[in-house]
Amino acid sequence: MLLEDAKQALLLPAEARPAVLEGRWLGLAGNQALVAAYPASVLEGGPDILPELPAWLERHARQFPAGGAVGFFAYELARAFERLPLVPAPGLPDFSFSYYPTIEQVESCELALPSPQASGQAEVLRAFDEKQFVAGVEKIRQYIAAGDIYQTNLTQQFSARLRDASPQAIYARLSKARASLSAFLQTPALAIVSNSPERFFRVRGGRILASPIKGTLARSGDPAQDKELVACLRASRKDRAENVMIVDLLRNDLGRICDYESIHARLWEIETLPHLFHLVSHVEGELRPGVGLLEILRALFPCGSITGAPKIRAMQILAELEPAPRGVSMGAIGILRGAPSSADFEIDFNVAIRTLTFQGDIVSFNAGGGIVYDSVAQAEYQEMLLKAQPLLEALDVEPTGETHFTAQESRRDARAIRS
Repeated sequence: MLLEDAKQALLLPAEARPAVLEGRWLGLAGNQALVAAYPASVLEGGPDILPELPAWLERHARQFPAGGAVGFFAYELARAFERLPLVPAPGLPDFSFSYYPTIEQVESCELALPSPQASGQAEVLRAFDEKQFVAGVEKIRQYIAAGDIYQTNLTQQFSARLRDASPQAIYARLSKARASLSAFLQTPALAIVSNSPERFFRVRGGRILASPIKGTLARSGDPAQDKELVACLRASRKDRAENVMIVDLLRNDLGRICDYESIHARLWEIETLPHLFHLVSHVEGELRPGVGLLEILRALFPCGSITGAPKIRAMQILAELEPAPRGVSMGAIGILRGAPSSADFEIDFNVAIRTLTFQGDIVSFNAGGGIVYDSVAQAEYQEMLLKAQPLLEALDVEPTGETHFTAQESRRDARAIRS
């Protein structure tokens, strides 16, 4: 079917599996979007199904050359590539992709959908209270002092039961603060709203680009003061050091699939969002002949900016400290176009930060930040809340309404509210 704008796609039933990608996907201008609905095929599951993905893409790309696959990889899919103590989120596949016969490129439009009503009454649950989050930061600092890791990305999970709110309405609210790689995906079982500014990787013409973000400051709203804040962020020794750690990690990851001499980096550019400034770097390389999608995922997934360095040990520590599965949040959302065997095969994935997952009337998301030895625990807690604030505002819930649980209680409650 022909979709003329993003709103038309958003209003389709869940059975149509509508997908909307807005921003810079596949080199689009910032005011454009890719939209699709009514897929010809769906492939989803766990590590045992993942090896089928390349052949599935190849077959459908030959049949539908104007189409493409859109979907997600959940964070816990990492256990397909490394021995990690990761437990998948209840009711959520490790990956899910829909292959659409046609993907339309349209102009982004102002989304005017019914606003959530009375959702401010909703109770917000979280995996940590402030004291526990601060204790987690200090535990990470101990691991760093012991030489286990250099840095890791501790996250907090928020969840709420919404009242009279739809994923479409939440996505429309976020359109006022749209990030550069935002997405809306819906299936009969769940919906995903992502307002991510971070590119995980893009493959085009045999080259791969990763653009990790490390370093965040809140905007002031005053242009003169914002200019000073940008200068401070660029000059921050802590943020620059943390950024370079992840760049080095990604250089190493790309070295597994690229000609190492081809890998180069551009450091410390500023990404400007309505609420925030981010420090972003870019790492690019030439893929070696024969490297396919599964080899790329094995080398890169999940993104080092939301794990830490060294990656595997950081993920083991995060599994110890974070009481709930991350799910889609901190995984990746993206699009694949063309046949994997062809020269015009393109891939573009975001890092699924600032990402909400809706399962029934329960919505959840993670927010966090990179912890290094110089981190001040209370400052890291405030940065985490700063990143969560736009999503809490879009949900029309107040962070002060949180109910605090121990890690064991949080696990039990997460099971209860999803049942």
